[in-house]
Amino acid sequence: MNFAGNSILITGASGFIGRSYVDRFLELGFTVCAQVNTGEIHARPNLHVIAEDLSVTKSGNSLVQEALARAGKLDYVINNAANQAILDPAAASRSEIELMMRINVDAPKEIIDEAAKSGVQVVLNISSVEALNPRAGHEIYGASKAALDVLTRSASRAHAPMRVLGLRLGLIGRDGIDQAWPEGVAAWKAATPLARYATAIEVVGVTEFLLSDANAWATGSTYDFDGGLGTSSW
Repeated sequence: MNFAGNSILITGASGFIGRSYVDRFLELGFTVCAQVNTGEIHARPNLHVIAEDLSVTKSGNSLVQEALARAGKLDYVINNAANQAILDPAAASRSEIELMMRINVDAPKEIIDEAAKSGVQVVLNISSVEALNPRAGHEIYGASKAALDVLTRSASRAHAPMRVLGLRLGLIGRDGIDQAWPEGVAAWKAATPLARYATAIEVVGVTEFLLSDANAWATGSTYDFDGGLGTSSW
């Protein structure tokens, strides 16, 4: 599919996967609106960096409006931003839990609702394997992603014909991960049939398909991209 001339809003754009999204969609000819809270992205043609704190109530609404003002129109949205704090479910404070739910569920919902009124064709929510089987310390994060998966389904009905999809990611490798987290990488490889982690380039590739006309009959679905973890125990 030729994406040239389209526009996209990407949240969490200064993170590892977010930067890969920005780079690739600029290559494809998109006008890219990149939301950042912390971190920086270097300026390039057709890139609009929007500083917006998604922890603030209704920030998702204003973010979509700002993206429309910058790009003139908005065709696609990727809800990629996430709070991934490790929280002990027995000790986490109410404010810590509310912050995680705010960024991982409430803000995406605001963005989806506003996108549906703004001519957006597809919203893609980035979920996690932790939504199905969270590791110790990730229980609340997993609950927030499970809620996002349900939101994907319900929003697809509420906002048709805009399509709402999800992508449930497993471990995505980055430079130095084998040295920084050897026990986790080994456990991941042992638990997954394909016995490896994915690259950001692979995540971007599957995202291109999900947004494309080749996938135009799908909405409400969350796709597993996890090396087969769903068939195993983690």
